[in-house]
Amino acid sequence: MNLRSKDEAKATLTADSSILPAGGSVTLTCSLKIPAGFTYNLYRNNYMKQSDEPGGVFKISEGGKYTCRGFRRDTNFITSFSNTVFIQQTVSMKSTVVLQPSWTLIYRGETITARCEIQEGGGTQWTYEWRTTRLNRPPSSREHRISRVTDSGDYSCRGRRDEFYLTQWSDVVSVTVSEDEAKATLTADGSIIPAGGSVTLTCSLKIPAGVTYNLYRNNHMKQSDKPGGVFKISEGGKYTCRGFRRDTNFFTSSSNTVFIQQTVSNRVTVTLQPSWTLIYRGETITARCEIQEGGGTQWTYEWSTTRLNRPPSFREHRISRVTDSGDYSCRGRRDEFYLTRWSDVVSVTVSASKPRARLAADSSILPAGGSVTLTCSVDHSADWKFNWFRDGSVYPAAQLRNNNEPGGVIRVSQGGLYRCRGGRGEPVFYTEDSHVVTIEETLSMKPTVVLQPSWTLIYRGETITVRCEIQEGGGTQWTYEWSTTRLNRPPSYREHRISRVTDSGDYSCRGRRDEFYLTQWSDVVSVTVSADKPRPVLSVSPSWLSPGSSVTLRCEIKPPSAGWRFYWYKAVPDLLNNRYSYDLLPGSTAGTEHDSYIIHGQTHTAGYVCRAGRGDTEYHTDYSEVKFLWSADVHPAASLTVNPDRVQHFTSDSVSLNCGGNSTKWRVMRFTETHHLSRCSSWGRMTGSSCNMNMNWYHSGVYWCESGSGEFSNTVNITVQNFYDGVILVSPVHPVTEGASVSLSCRRRKQNTLSSVSFYHNDKLLQHDGREELNISAVSQSDEGFYKCQHAGKTSQQSWMSVTAVSRPESSSFPVLLMVGSVIGIILLVFLLLLCLCKRSKDLCCIRWIQSQSSSQSSSSHPGVNQNETNQYSSPLHDADESRDGTYSLIELKHFGKKRRHHEPEESCVYSEVKTGTAESTPVYAEINHENKGKAKRKNKKSTPVYAEINHENKGKAKRKNKRKWSPAAGDAAVYSEVGLGAALDNNAAM
Repeated sequence: MNLRSKDEAKATLTADSSILPAGGSVTLTCSLKIPAGFTYNLYRNNYMKQSDEPGGVFKISEGGKYTCRGFRRDTNFITSFSNTVFIQQTVSMKSTVVLQPSWTLIYRGETITARCEIQEGGGTQWTYEWRTTRLNRPPSSREHRISRVTDSGDYSCRGRRDEFYLTQWSDVVSVTVSEDEAKATLTADGSIIPAGGSVTLTCSLKIPAGVTYNLYRNNHMKQSDKPGGVFKISEGGKYTCRGFRRDTNFFTSSSNTVFIQQTVSNRVTVTLQPSWTLIYRGETITARCEIQEGGGTQWTYEWSTTRLNRPPSFREHRISRVTDSGDYSCRGRRDEFYLTRWSDVVSVTVSASKPRARLAADSSILPAGGSVTLTCSVDHSADWKFNWFRDGSVYPAAQLRNNNEPGGVIRVSQGGLYRCRGGRGEPVFYTEDSHVVTIEETLSMKPTVVLQPSWTLIYRGETITVRCEIQEGGGTQWTYEWSTTRLNRPPSYREHRISRVTDSGDYSCRGRRDEFYLTQWSDVVSVTVSADKPRPVLSVSPSWLSPGSSVTLRCEIKPPSAGWRFYWYKAVPDLLNNRYSYDLLPGSTAGTEHDSYIIHGQTHTAGYVCRAGRGDTEYHTDYSEVKFLWSADVHPAASLTVNPDRVQHFTSDSVSLNCGGNSTKWRVMRFTETHHLSRCSSWGRMTGSSCNMNMNWYHSGVYWCESGSGEFSNTVNITVQNFYDGVILVSPVHPVTEGASVSLSCRRRKQNTLSSVSFYHNDKLLQHDGREELNISAVSQSDEGFYKCQHAGKTSQQSWMSVTAVSRPESSSFPVLLMVGSVIGIILLVFLLLLCLCKRSKDLCCIRWIQSQSSSQSSSSHPGVNQNETNQYSSPLHDADESRDGTYSLIELKHFGKKRRHHEPEESCVYSEVKTGTAESTPVYAEINHENKGKAKRKNKKSTPVYAEINHENKGKAKRKNKRKWSPAAGDAAVYSEVGLGAALDNNAAM
């Protein structure tokens, strides 16, 4: 390489810092414009420090004067020396700025010294550097004096030794030289010393360091040389203070002046004469400032008010104008620094308006024989005397003298118009008269609210009349007042008609006569007018029919209310319109008084409906839902068969329900365990007289047929096994005749017969011997009940097997004779007893129905009524409740004497019962119709049937259970026998 000039062969030395930190290093870089092939040498203080460095980068840890140059070894060429770089080394010794004295704030006229202290400096020769914010840098001396305002600022220093060694900069110290005058400030925590107490005075400076304080009272030294400047004083006076700095013998100016007043212990009170805090324009009172234990001291007075300019220094002040209203307080002053405390505040109001007396009564109604207390007052003021007036005249003084009540209160025992007024002062100042108070006098009569009809619950469309009855009213002219909870008060009439829903509520009334006389309030009568129509709910008991049992229908009105007559209907299937028509049952054309109806002799499935009516223009409820009486007995007119012939089925099984009988049109009905009534078209396929369906889990229920001619078939139970791997019991759908054989088996879904099956009867193990079937060769009544089977841990649902008893007519003649004879004997005894009772009750003896109204009376009262009346109504679906069987009997005896006068029947009932065995027996009823003796038989009059019950022992029969699920009730059969002693009308004929 050829160097073209001398400049190109000169090295350049640079440093990343000119100061070497304590314990650290600085990087130096030696470079050439054309560095190829060069190495570099570094020199400190003209001596070689490092040599032959290819990159020209050197790390150094010593201060000094550094240069470098380049060397090319292949040509043995050396460049010129580089520029000189001075590196100063920081030593570890710390510098500190110390103030003497240590005041960072001084005042003009004071001087402090700032000194630069270097720790562990030993005997080293240092020079000093100062750095300030407002001053030119001081010379290199250790100390610097500060006294001028321009000396204010921040001070920092460091030391230098030799050419290349120096300390770090010290921390900054701020010093302020104030150009303001050094003046103390005196403050007090109160300007008034309380009696026996003290006040705290505080003397302070902006810069309190090294300062003590002197306190002066009335220009004389009180306390001196107090370091904190806080003084407690207990004397009034004029106080000042100033500060003193002992080091510089420097005094501040005197502080501001603080005046402290001392409170004396004398008590001060504002008194009013008279002592009225509320007066009215035209009245005057005097406010006086009273100082207790004042002696002969000369006091001046100060008043503090809320609305007045301060009154002059007089002891008394007259108050009479509206502008004088306000709060009054006073105190006394003695000399310059002694005064009393302020008195308590007394508030005085001067009203611009004249007051009106207020009259109040503890009751506006004077009770019969009692009195009322009247109280007259004037609001917010006192010392009044009162005048009383009745009906515009001064109340008699004699009655006031007899009054023992306190002022402003009297007791009066007469009705009338009362008022009062108040007066006080001299001359007397009168208020306005009070408002009139009317006192009404209560009479001893108490009215009664009467309802016609006496129904407290009616429905929209019905009307009742509420009437106010006043007993012993004579010919008095009354007006009427009504108190209700929801209505505007009805007009002053005696009667009020109730028909709207808004008329509902509590009703009470009273009568008024003249201006001041009225009756007591009547007792409250509550009436409800419902917007909803009442709902009849029919129940049938029992829901499954046992042969010969009677059936009780009960119609309940919801919500409950009174005055109803009940109408009873038999539901007739109407296939054409897919609904039921309703035929009135015998004896219910005019309705029955009682809410129950008994049916005897029903032998097969039937449906029933009820409704109710009341009032002169009869108001009717809707029809109830159809309730069914189910029977498992097959009869020729309508029958139902099931294929396959079993009670239990699997889901997805195909089942055919077949109707047969005297009709060409049929429908199959179902009532499920979820209480849902529906026909075959909703869940199956109706083809002719057959209903085909695929079983599902919700198909369990009761099934029957209904014909186009209005007949019901027998009813069957069907149960669905909804578990895929479950088992079912194969048992007959229809009742088994007594003496016949029957086989029960157990099966799975795809397995016809199973071995090792356990069979249960009424939850008791009956057979477990490995046989596939349970065979009963001759069924008896004891075999009736619930059956289920169990196989491999799986248990079927249980099904009821009914047993139909075989009639034995040859064995019935003796029991019948026995029954008839027993009944006649009992009736004769009863006749003798009743004849004695009838003599005491005006020749009348009647035993009435308990559960239903005698239909014979209804028929005789309405001989022309069409018993075949039919009503059409769409029937909703409903539940059929299970209920215990019940049997009711009627005995009604007419008087056999000479008189034929009609009497109302009494509410007594007599039952006769003869027990001919100790075992459980079947009730037997005998009916004896007789005529009245001693008189010719009257036209169109029929005698009343008499029933008696004879319980006789069932021979050879086991006790049967009455409980069952979805099956005919196992109740005992009822037998009826009639001995015709005269014509009778049976309203309880079989439907």
